[in-house]
Amino acid sequence: MPTQRFVTPPRFGYAFDMRNPPQWHKPLPELYAEHIEFIAWTETIGFGGVWFAEHHGASDGYLPSPLVMATAVASRTKRLQIGTSIALAPFYHPVRLAEDTALIDIISNGRFKLALALGYVKAEAEGYGVDFAKRARRTDEMLQIIRRLWQGECVSFDGEFYRLSNTRIAPLPVSEPMELWIGGNSRPAYRRAARFGDGFFGPVECWAPYLEEVRALGGDVSSARLRSIGSQDMWHLVSENPEETIEEVLDHIVYQTNSYAEWQEGTSTDAFIRVSRESLRPVAGQWVMTPEQSIAHFRAKLAVAPMESHAMMVPAGYPLDKLAKHAELFASKVLPAFG
Repeated sequence: MPTQRFVTPPRFGYAFDMRNPPQWHKPLPELYAEHIEFIAWTETIGFGGVWFAEHHGASDGYLPSPLVMATAVASRTKRLQIGTSIALAPFYHPVRLAEDTALIDIISNGRFKLALALGYVKAEAEGYGVDFAKRARRTDEMLQIIRRLWQGECVSFDGEFYRLSNTRIAPLPVSEPMELWIGGNSRPAYRRAARFGDGFFGPVECWAPYLEEVRALGGDVSSARLRSIGSQDMWHLVSENPEETIEEVLDHIVYQTNSYAEWQEGTSTDAFIRVSRESLRPVAGQWVMTPEQSIAHFRAKLAVAPMESHAMMVPAGYPLDKLAKHAELFASKVLPAFG
């Protein structure tokens, strides 16, 4: 259940999935090293957060372990909040997840924010030996366990999926409390976030139905919290020449969109459909904006919901030296408008 709303300027930063598409392929050690350097650099110019996604078995090397990446970045930064966007709860054991995330929180000195969701790709669940149809119940059991472990309790639990006897973790996280965020794009996800989470991690467009679930459970909607990552505006690049930037980035967004659409075919998740350059070109203005348009865009979001952070997904395969120019412009022209 949400606890306390924090009225502070939102933290902006980038979300990474570490894809390495064949048409823009780099040696993996080089790819990871340059991303860690880039993320550390964003801290120096004023960005406040970084997030890591999770999928498994993808041919383009989609990041399978956001916790490992979070640890690497925690050791190279001092102020950035570091989070998952999103870790797939059914593929973790709650005791091990509690231990690993507590350690990341210690290494980062309290900067780690865990966000969890169910996942929607059946093949991933099969790869972990998880019954796809039961992943929601499995996750709900985990969520009943992990916070108690973080708080230092000696936990006994007799569930359908997890059985613990007098179990505790050490060391404990330094954050008091350790935050737990729940994401998703469905009524059960909003209900799960209202029941178990400190807040909802997802699009601002989902804020209203999330509040309905908080209210239905008897929660205080004035304490409800949101960390935002877009669906319609999943990518966000600030440019003094949007037309030029659109042409430069469009192939990367088409690639990423179509890969998500392929995963989502035949599922209850339909945020993405297959696209082409021609079909995306007319709507690309929602992802590439001038600084003034960007400020207005995020002010409009804040008028809808008290978003504490916003994660901007990096287009798959987009060169970081080009992204750096947009990051510098965002830092110099957009960030000052939000404190």
